[in-house]
Amino acid sequence: MCGIWQNVGSAMVWCLIMNTALVAGAQAAEIEQWGVAELTFQGPGDGNPYVEVRLSARFSQGDRSIEVPGFWDGGSVYKLRFSPPTQGVWLYETRSNRPALDGKTGSLKVGPPSPDNHGPIEVFNTYYLRHADGTPYHQFGTTCYAWIHQPEELQQQTLETLASSPFNKIRFCIFPKSYAYNQNEPDKFAFVRSADGTFDFSRPDPKFWLHLESRILDLQRLGIEADLILWHPYDRWGFSKMGAEQDDRYLWYCIARLSAFRNVWWSLANEYDFMKDKKLEDWDRFFSILQKEDPHQRFRGIHNGRVWYDHTKAWVTHASLQSSDMNGGVRFREQYRKPVIYDECRYEGNIPQGWGNLSPQEMVQRFWLGTLSGCYVGHGETYQHPQDILWWSKGGVLHGQSPQRIQWLKDLMAQAPPFHELRPLGDDKGRFVLAKPGEYYLVYCLRREPQTIELAGTQPYKVDLIDPWNMTIVPAGTAQPGVCTLAAPASDMAFRLTPYAPEEALRPELRIEPARVEGLVPLEAVFRATGSGGEVEWDLGDGAKAVGVEARHTYQKPGVYLIKATLRDALGNLAAAAYARVVADRISDEPIARIAFPAGETPSVHINGSAKRGSEGELIFSDAAPWGWVRVGDAPLEELRGLRSFTISGWLRPTSLTVGSGGNRIVHCMKTDGDGIDLVCLADGRLRLSVNQWPDGVRNDSSPGKLVVGKWTYFAVTYDAEAEGESVAWYFSEPQERPGKVEITLDRKTGYRNGPVGTEADELVIGNFNRTMQSHGLDRQFRGAIRGLQIFGSRVTGRGAQDLETIRKNMP
Repeated sequence: MCGIWQNVGSAMVWCLIMNTALVAGAQAAEIEQWGVAELTFQGPGDGNPYVEVRLSARFSQGDRSIEVPGFWDGGSVYKLRFSPPTQGVWLYETRSNRPALDGKTGSLKVGPPSPDNHGPIEVFNTYYLRHADGTPYHQFGTTCYAWIHQPEELQQQTLETLASSPFNKIRFCIFPKSYAYNQNEPDKFAFVRSADGTFDFSRPDPKFWLHLESRILDLQRLGIEADLILWHPYDRWGFSKMGAEQDDRYLWYCIARLSAFRNVWWSLANEYDFMKDKKLEDWDRFFSILQKEDPHQRFRGIHNGRVWYDHTKAWVTHASLQSSDMNGGVRFREQYRKPVIYDECRYEGNIPQGWGNLSPQEMVQRFWLGTLSGCYVGHGETYQHPQDILWWSKGGVLHGQSPQRIQWLKDLMAQAPPFHELRPLGDDKGRFVLAKPGEYYLVYCLRREPQTIELAGTQPYKVDLIDPWNMTIVPAGTAQPGVCTLAAPASDMAFRLTPYAPEEALRPELRIEPARVEGLVPLEAVFRATGSGGEVEWDLGDGAKAVGVEARHTYQKPGVYLIKATLRDALGNLAAAAYARVVADRISDEPIARIAFPAGETPSVHINGSAKRGSEGELIFSDAAPWGWVRVGDAPLEELRGLRSFTISGWLRPTSLTVGSGGNRIVHCMKTDGDGIDLVCLADGRLRLSVNQWPDGVRNDSSPGKLVVGKWTYFAVTYDAEAEGESVAWYFSEPQERPGKVEITLDRKTGYRNGPVGTEADELVIGNFNRTMQSHGLDRQFRGAIRGLQIFGSRVTGRGAQDLETIRKNMP
């Protein structure tokens, strides 16, 4: 037995080389607990050792024994890898169907782990993760599916990026990936490639596996878990179509070769249900093999496409989810009774595909929502690149704005009580509270609606307002024990509440009067700070600043402005903060959006997919796939956010009333299923309007039969969130052969109201979903032509809901 340093790629790996001629009477070698003891033997090199030779060893310590499989490493070289779970002396004896490898004995002397070695990850307290030595592990993951299949220079760049990132787990594939933005050919493969380009699935290529191991060890040195994806459907080489015997042998080889590395996790597949050549029974078999054959019992999970695997099965260690249902975190925990990891909740980026165009704000929000649900969350990034180097697949550098904010959340949670001591007290309806009652509370406010929580104990609580995007924490006063109501000044903010120490002085109080000012521009506002004395600094929301108890300012531009007053103590430290709002509306009665005109459109439009422009400016949408959509402006229209009243009008000519699930979109500016407007047509010729909610359960419809296939119909719908009684009115013309000046009449009125348009309304799209919903399918497209579409609105009064005379006047 001899100890040597072996250079493996960029990693220096300590290997224990067991030479069969030196085994007898050998001295016990040093290896650290949870390290890798590698035993190397010479054996038969003829035939096909991968298929024909079996090798294992029994490692024993007292009454405990562990059966470890061995593997062929090319030529006449065979290896066994063992990661000792305890210190002390371990004895081993090999078993093989080849005499040259059978009956070899020896021992290992295992010492304490090195300072950065905390052991593999394990489950504890049902829902949580930690290292084997008890060190906390809070998973903040990312995805780079094919990074190990890129040129070496790009791989090194990925490692450098990871070294300064917040991520402590990375998902990636053993097999290369063939998909959008992934067309390059790797220079190494798991199996030997023949001259004709086919692969011999009975002969692994040791060069590839040595390279994979070096990358796993590079990650280990960075403190990053390697979540290895064993199969996936995005394949042009044939790996996804191996037979059952080839699959099983490949899996056994992975176990023997890789499981000793303490940072390895097994992910059976990426989107397992898209692999149509494999049945549920195959995935169950793979789980069973891992459970029975992996001597180190590394984590076992499986990633879904549309069909979720049953994560309650005993061989699943954690629920690996692809889902954007962040409300469901607490429900998934109770359903599966295991750690829940949102490994894919869509990706920050700007590609056309709906799964890859989250805003950075949305990515950050999902990390907060998952965390406050007692779950773990994974990141991904898909920004377009001239060489198709997207982080989600190839790695390289991060271009997004979420990672630094994910790091900030990670640091914040490290300062909180241990994650396993914090209980999610929210629900699956949009309430997110994480707490150790009596000691610590985190409350996330998706919107500005007040949140009520019960504060335990008898001590008052310090209240801090957290801005996850701007990464700030400001003192926000004091809350008394018992029922406490918290109202965030803006959406996507959080509160932290911690009890005062006995005899600790209460914080100063600060309030702004009035709390809200609204009117038409130019709008003069006067604010006064009340409460504790001291120097008050003002941020007036449009870049203007002021100092003093009173602040006076005139707002020249329409908008919703957040006003912030801060109070500093005698030492200059921030002692209190308070907020108010200004809603400044425009005087003009011109439309906010004027779309599908021959000229004079505003804002500019971007025609996508199969959508096209007609000869008279109309927008034309197909009856069947491929689908299209028309994006309005280059960003969400600020003028639509916060509207208390509005009118949408225009000409519609359906060529088909076949509808996708939930209806076909005419106007859509929702942020997923939250803030915004959704106007759809249904199969019976009705229109439906919803505000700040998904329309499927809404009953705010026109009469049926208003749209007729092949005919032009002029419509208008008005909405007034604060009207007494009926708040929605529908108007229509009779169906026409061509657009023109026609008579329009009232169809019906309804009492539907769901508040002003939310301030997080997203991009405006005509004829289909916007980017926040396109991953759900583009078949919800309007089928036909849209012309002369206009949107009017007001933030401060009901004047945005036009009367019939005004609608007639504005008809194009």
